[in-house]
Amino acid sequence: MSPLLVRAVRRLAGYAVFLALGLLLVFKVLPAFGILGPTAAEEIERTLRSLETARFYGAEPGLPSLEAAQAGLTHARELLAAGHDRRAKQAALDAREHAIAAQREALARREDERRRARQTVTEIDHLLSDIEEVYSKAAEGKDRAATGPLLAVMRDARETGASLFLAFEQANFRKVIGEAQAVKTHLAESKAALEAASRKK
Repeated sequence: MSPLLVRAVRRLAGYAVFLALGLLLVFKVLPAFGILGPTAAEEIERTLRSLETARFYGAEPGLPSLEAAQAGLTHARELLAAGHDRRAKQAALDAREHAIAAQREALARREDERRRARQTVTEIDHLLSDIEEVYSKAAEGKDRAATGPLLAVMRDARETGASLFLAFEQANFRKVIGEAQAVKTHLAESKAALEAASRKK
């Protein structure tokens, strides 16, 4: 390799190192010291929005990541008020990581609740279909006076199941899950009453 080419390669290598150091300074060092980039107050505001988003997604008190985010945000505000801008900015960034984790956890839990609620309303729908079949058999051949009480049982079962269907449509998944067993028990009792009436033919 000629001396001229060697010098050119060395010069290019030097430029590359200089550029890399410059990028490191601009994107890492200076922002870390608050010289470039958002201010501590702006980072605190961003963290607050992330925290509010987590709550909107369903994160509730007691969730460790949410609690850590709130505590970190409070600490960042205290540091800013004391004039420690760089430390306040870092505290806000750390708190935002917890807030984002809380968002993910809240969304995952909500999706799990939605899945369980959907499974529940499917089961309730099948139970109601069974009850309607039993009602048809129990009412077959009976006059209106005899079918009146059976129809009341059928209507009550429908209304009970409809309450969970409505809750699911309104995305109140916890209501669906929380009341599922009571509704299933009620429908089972309704079915048993209709089956007993059917056997009395």
